[in-house]
Amino acid sequence: MIVPAAGNVKTIAILISGSGLHKAILGKSLIHMHFIIQQLPCHANTYSALRFSILALSYKITVKAMTALFEEFEDALGIPPRRGVLLSEHSSFRIGGPADFFFTAETLEELTVAVRLAVRSGVRHFVMGGGTNILFDDAGFRGLVIKNAASGLFPSAAGSGVEAVSGTRLADLVEFSVSRGLRGLEHLAGIPGTVGGAVFGNAGAFGRSIGEKLESAALIDRRGRERLASRDEMGFAYRKSALRADRSVLLKAAFILNPDEEDKIREDISCLLEQRSARHPDWSVACAGCYFKNPVREDGTRLAAGKLLEEIGAGSLSRGGAAVSGTHCNFIVNRGGATASDVRGLAEELKRRVRERFGLNLEEEVIVLPADG
Repeated sequence: MIVPAAGNVKTIAILISGSGLHKAILGKSLIHMHFIIQQLPCHANTYSALRFSILALSYKITVKAMTALFEEFEDALGIPPRRGVLLSEHSSFRIGGPADFFFTAETLEELTVAVRLAVRSGVRHFVMGGGTNILFDDAGFRGLVIKNAASGLFPSAAGSGVEAVSGTRLADLVEFSVSRGLRGLEHLAGIPGTVGGAVFGNAGAFGRSIGEKLESAALIDRRGRERLASRDEMGFAYRKSALRADRSVLLKAAFILNPDEEDKIREDISCLLEQRSARHPDWSVACAGCYFKNPVREDGTRLAAGKLLEEIGAGSLSRGGAAVSGTHCNFIVNRGGATASDVRGLAEELKRRVRERFGLNLEEEVIVLPADG
């Protein structure tokens, strides 16, 4: 590789473009760009010019790719992505700056095509559900956000199960099951969000989770290929699934349930909702649910994060517009005007206090999505 002279920006740009590094730059954060720079055999006093050049080239490539993607969406779906949509309008936290591009998939076909187009383009993208378990960045999102609003519910052929399209509201899935006298998902009553988000994070309550009842899942992987996965292949564990690691997107899910009397199931749901209402903030409050996962001791005992936070006096803590809920210490709420920076700062303080007091590390249950990177 030719080593450019210091400050020769034109030569540097040609070097980067010719070496194929421009493909690696697309959708990368500034940190990634600096890493790429370090791999080039340049003199130390060349790096300043190189950083400037690589940023300029990255911007040019990204704009070109996004423009092409915009046109492909219009050709394939007849609906181009919107520009500059405020993510705060699509978040229960009511926090988040503008996304470069934003597309709402209303059908399963639109979702599948949108994901494939994004994958093929190489543009950074993120598929969201109801936005009830995510903290968007104050700077928004550099790339494309795909909102999954594709919904649909169907009884299984066997009659003792239900199939759901991933953008279906979790509340609708529970009601659909109960109205057919099918038990097994009642612990999900009162949890907001979509089926896709619930499966992604293996949502649950009262010691149970959605993964226990999942039979199979239709997925589209990070290369744009569709496949069917069994429950065992989904890698379910406490508040996580294999989707988080392999970046596959759920299209549909099939659940195996148990027949029972509808009245009995509804009675159980009422009891669960009463308990939830007494312990959790009302969902009219701007928040994203439990902020931290319940940590595990060395002996395998799982402890309630809310209890640990209560013992360190978290209920009186706040930062900017963000504060710990007075109802449940594992909820961080937006009191009005909170920024993502406020929430992250408060969360770090809570983690520090729990670590110093109990020697335990709290891990976010909420997805913290950076604007870039």
